[in-house]
Amino acid sequence: MKVSIHQPQCWPWPRYIHKIASCDIFVYLDTVQFSKNGFQNRNRIKTPTGASWLTVPVLQRLGQEIHEVKISDSAALQRQSRTLALNYARTVGFQRWAGDLQQLLESPTDSLCEFAISSTEWMLEKLGVETRRIVASEIVRSKSHGSQLIASICEALHATSYLTGNGALAYMEPLDFQKVGCDILIQQWTAFEYDQVFPEVGFVSDLSTIDLLLNCPDTAAQLINSHAGWLRLGDSM
Repeated sequence: MKVSIHQPQCWPWPRYIHKIASCDIFVYLDTVQFSKNGFQNRNRIKTPTGASWLTVPVLQRLGQEIHEVKISDSAALQRQSRTLALNYARTVGFQRWAGDLQQLLESPTDSLCEFAISSTEWMLEKLGVETRRIVASEIVRSKSHGSQLIASICEALHATSYLTGNGALAYMEPLDFQKVGCDILIQQWTAFEYDQVFPEVGFVSDLSTIDLLLNCPDTAAQLINSHAGWLRLGDSM
């Protein structure tokens, strides 16, 4: 049983999507502290001048968990709809899914977590990802933190492998996972380029998956899956 866990993010980038597509169960970790100026309420898209933030403004207090954070401006998501239309109207993906996008962004919600998950789920549906997805607050309420929290969720789900990115290695303790009989697999990601809108400003990397999906709707899933793999912790990097 392969499990991956990550905080909900708005319009997450392809590496995040690859983690979900590679596991049997993906957990939206909504029970940890909201990170200001991170990617939980924003990501980047491409405009005629290069990369630009697509941000959801929030009302947030120190120590608040992600599932508790509220959107501060009820019109923010409708503005995102107009922003995406302005910059991607000529793409194949936007022309195919304009109505779906509008419906997603005009569905009323004041929950950041709800929208972050909805934006991710929308992209996963278009990419054909069938991984089972669950929300941490619905399955576990642990007082553990960091590595122990992740390991405890893996144990609850009977995971035999935990899939993670390189960034998590800074806080993960392999012993926590050994205790629950779970291997650690590290994502091996290779950056790639694809056709984008506004080619005159050059290729812009590290954008939201929505950029890839709208520009390359028929090849996006194949591009994501063919440029990444997994290496067991302890094997040669």
